Amino acid sequence: MGLSRSDFCSLADIHLLPLISKKEYAADPESFCLETEGLEEESTIHWDVMHTTGTSGGRPTPFLSTTYDFYNTLTANRRALEIRHVRSSDIVANLCPMTLYPYGAYHRTIAACNVMKIPVVSPLPGRPSKHFHWTSRLDEVIAIIATTHATILWGVTSFVRRILIRAEEIGADFTSVRLAFVTGEAVSGEMRRDLTERMRRIGQPDAWVSVSYAATEMQVGAVECCPDSGYHNPAPDHFYFEVVDPESHAPLPAGQRGLSVLTHLDRRGTVLLRYAMGDFAALSYDQCPHCGSWTDRFVGMPSRADDLVKVKGMLLNPEVVTDLLLADGQVGEFQVVIDREDMEDALSSDRMRLLLDTAREVDTDQIAESVRVATGIRPLVEKVDRLQIFDPDKSLKAKRFIDLR
Repeated sequence: MGLSRSDFCSLADIHLLPLISKKEYAADPESFCLETEGLEEESTIHWDVMHTTGTSGGRPTPFLSTTYDFYNTLTANRRALEIRHVRSSDIVANLCPMTLYPYGAYHRTIAACNVMKIPVVSPLPGRPSKHFHWTSRLDEVIAIIATTHATILWGVTSFVRRILIRAEEIGADFTSVRLAFVTGEAVSGEMRRDLTERMRRIGQPDAWVSVSYAATEMQVGAVECCPDSGYHNPAPDHFYFEVVDPESHAPLPAGQRGLSVLTHLDRRGTVLLRYAMGDFAALSYDQCPHCGSWTDRFVGMPSRADDLVKVKGMLLNPEVVTDLLLADGQVGEFQVVIDREDMEDALSSDRMRLLLDTAREVDTDQIAESVRVATGIRPLVEKVDRLQIFDPDKSLKAKRFIDLR
């Protein structure tokens, strides 16, 4: 592009750079690692490698941290936990799964607790490999939470929800639980309400859910100080966020939704400049009315840029269907499936199926009608066993929406 170092005098000049897509990063991750020869030793030591979005070959993309980066990650995670009102008396249940490739969620949860000097117990859910023999099944995870008197549940939204459902069914002692840190999936208002009510029935009466907007490329999450407060940047000296127009990539004013973009300000391993995170979001620079922080924060739940799908010629937002299914507490596990009436015929008509785990007396016709009114598409409703929808002993992240076309 004909640019040189002299063209960049301050952070304001970063807009001269083009956006980097996940696809470009995944295609050649090694080229995004800083050349550190000659720098201080902490900047040259490869501390660890986490993994993020897959490459064209299906393998996850490595994200390298040096020792210097890991020290900064500890700082960012401590700030995030302070924003979330973590106490010195808290005990964290790390419900993030053990995986074949190292992912940030499991490892950084432990690191965050370490830097806060609080206990963390990791039940090790997940079955990453035939060589891994230490996994815990759902009821074992619940028993560990109860016997350790964990106060904070930290994990993927759908797995935390299943734990709460099962714990209530078997009368597990969750009376110490006061917080749930959920990540990895979008959390609508209805999902937050559902989780909060379930937690308060078996845990602390004032328990609440703290959502994070996280990415492997951050090694931490932008977090809430209280429900719906926005997702605070825990380390503005480490991360510079922008929101840009999805077409022109021009910066958008505060409060306007667009593509979220990340720039690393102080890294030595993998370094990303103007990296498109693949989400629609909006930023605020106003002082938080809840905690008084002046750090930038995302307002409104960020959503995937590709969430909308077309069914029978109509654009469908899966979150609308999810909210309807969660509205009255009658549905346990659920899944929305988009396929064709005849899967062998590419021209066959689209259809939407709802796979539901509900009590026998629940009126599924009424559920179908509610979805039709909201979306314009009448679904087929099938009552199935919850394990057909989501088996937490095989996967800790529910697939709520599947497009089979």
